[in-house]
Amino acid sequence: MATLNELTEQTIGEVNAYVKNQESVTFITNSATSGDVTMVVDDATALSKGIVEIDDELLYLKKVIPTSGSIQVLGTTGNPIGRGWRATTATSHVSGSVVRNNPIFPRSQVKRALLETIKGMNFPCITNYTFTFDGADYAYVMPDALEDIVGISWDVPDSTSVWQLIKRYRVDKNYYDATTGTIKQALILNEAPMPGRTVNVQYTKFPTTITDDQELTASGLPASCEDVVRLGAMYRLLSTVDPGKVTAISVSADALDQPVQAGASTNTAKYIFQLYTVRLQEEISKQQTNFLNTIQYTR
Repeated sequence: MATLNELTEQTIGEVNAYVKNQESVTFITNSATSGDVTMVVDDATALSKGIVEIDDELLYLKKVIPTSGSIQVLGTTGNPIGRGWRATTATSHVSGSVVRNNPIFPRSQVKRALLETIKGMNFPCITNYTFTFDGADYAYVMPDALEDIVGISWDVPDSTSVWQLIKRYRVDKNYYDATTGTIKQALILNEAPMPGRTVNVQYTKFPTTITDDQELTASGLPASCEDVVRLGAMYRLLSTVDPGKVTAISVSADALDQPVQAGASTNTAKYIFQLYTVRLQEEISKQQTNFLNTIQYTR
């Protein structure tokens, strides 16, 4: 299962296959703090004045000095204007960190596209919430993320270990929770299980964002959605690319040498979006087979 960092590298590798770009890279040979404006690199000739990337940070170089193997960031000590360029975060970097010259798809942009894809997916993530039915409470507060209940069952005290379905219930979306003093969603059971038994509520929610080292499944999405998220990020990224950098896909080497026509990036983004839409629908259909087959009676 891939983490956000791993998905980022995978997406960069896949989306770069659609653009005319040969990255020029080197690495820093000394550690750097978040305020440093001078760094030493292994090969200064691999870099040029302008934007470079180290880890997730973008920096704007004012000067490259090949003779000393050093680079100077725009600004001065105490006022490093070129650090944390384009709303990235200026941070420290260890020796050996890779420096990418003028990346078409910066890691920060790719991560943003991945997270926007996750947040924008109309995907019914299935999760469960359990509580103990005490027979006295009128309503039971549900998680804020709850979108729709797909099934409720309770732990019957017999040797079969079968959880019996509850078919009569309703959800009050304007329930006042005296404990928190806020309006919550609450479950009201119209048929009561045995007091003291565990009730399991299976419900759907929208995916949530993840952090760098969290796996995709932490968002609520199954691991099989990794390619769906990458495709969603790719069409977002390709739609922002200069058409002159997008290649026409062909088995002929001669065709690759010809000028790229205007609109190539838009066409490629549309193609990736179609792939994304098909895969998303496949995953939604597969997820729906896991729903509890419950007929709800409101009274």
